[in-house]
Amino acid sequence: MKIEKKVLNDALRILGKMVCQTSPVEVFRGVRFVGTPGDVLAVVTDGTELVSLRIDAEVEGVVDFLVEYRMLREMVRTARGGKIELEGRKVEYPVQEAVPVDATVTELPVEFTDLLASAAPIINRNEPRAVLQGVNLSKDGITVTDGKQLLNLPCSLTLKESITIPFPLALLAARLHDAGTLATWTNGNSQLFQIKIGDFTWSGKAPSGNYPNWKQVIPTGNALDYSITFHEPVQVIDFLKTVPDHEPYHGIELNVTPDGVSVIPTDYPDMHLETTVDHIGALPRAVLVLNKYILLRMLQQGYTKFGAHSDGRIPVVAEGGYGRYLAMPIHILPKHQPQKEEKKMETTENKVVESNDPVPAASPLEELSNNVEELRSKLKHLLDESGILIRKVKEVTLLQKQKEREFIQTRRRLERIKMAM
Repeated sequence: MKIEKKVLNDALRILGKMVCQTSPVEVFRGVRFVGTPGDVLAVVTDGTELVSLRIDAEVEGVVDFLVEYRMLREMVRTARGGKIELEGRKVEYPVQEAVPVDATVTELPVEFTDLLASAAPIINRNEPRAVLQGVNLSKDGITVTDGKQLLNLPCSLTLKESITIPFPLALLAARLHDAGTLATWTNGNSQLFQIKIGDFTWSGKAPSGNYPNWKQVIPTGNALDYSITFHEPVQVIDFLKTVPDHEPYHGIELNVTPDGVSVIPTDYPDMHLETTVDHIGALPRAVLVLNKYILLRMLQQGYTKFGAHSDGRIPVVAEGGYGRYLAMPIHILPKHQPQKEEKKMETTENKVVESNDPVPAASPLEELSNNVEELRSKLKHLLDESGILIRKVKEVTLLQKQKEREFIQTRRRLERIKMAM
């Protein structure tokens, strides 16, 4: 089989997202080329999912052979000409389950892969729950969450019931901008799917487990009593990019002031940014604190209007982008409160300043740090005292031995005197 170097390289860029190069199973490490003249497929599988890509290649008759992915990459790297000739050996390949006639087929809009690309950064691929590593598709659109943030993007999907697909790594690498179809069906207790967009086909099994009921966490009614809308989100984005990381929260305070919002990193109080916003509703009783990366992603995707509750105990809903972006506030006591006017009472002799502001309680982290420092100083003091005590014991022991030697010497002198007499 002969194939253009560029065609093979583009195909490997997509298929490589599915290949398991370290697998002991040969078919999981290689790319299968199968087809007839004018209809050649490059196929890869990891045992659970399967990706096939129709490619432009020159073949004679029927072809069906496997080449290891690593060898193909090496061929592309070292090839000097424009075409590469491939040959391999036939292997027993897993049989792909055909889409049954009673499967539910849904049309996918042109912007489907773009929506997946917007949702993908929220997914935590190290999440131990496999279902949260995937993307939930339903009649309400595309939904992803990592437990701390949630994004729901409207998408017209005529699904009878929702389905969660694995993380679409190969589909994202394909960078497709065409309409397609989604077929879903069940086989026993398993929920299966097939996505077909142009020459790209991806089939597999939905992750085990039930996707969280994300609608329950979306605030409804008057749950959100104030909102802020950023006028200069680019300014805030540039500022957030300069804030150093600080595990585990990466907290950013959004302090509502009469002039706008003060953006202050919780762990770097010397850094701050004053920006103008539209504030509507109640004055927040608690400073809103969000994760730096969540706030940055919200603003980068066009979510500039934030709805929140003045107590800061329910999810923040960001709007202005394509869908709804929810994030849980960080429940740590901010170290910096916006300045408030103090009531002053002046006398002829001196000035007494009184403030009605409550004294903020110490942060649990600060209390822990203070307790650790106090314990450390006590341990150091005990160590010093034990050292002094050890030295005194040694001194007493040496003194006792010295007295014993003097006693023995005195006794021997007395014995010699008696013998001399």
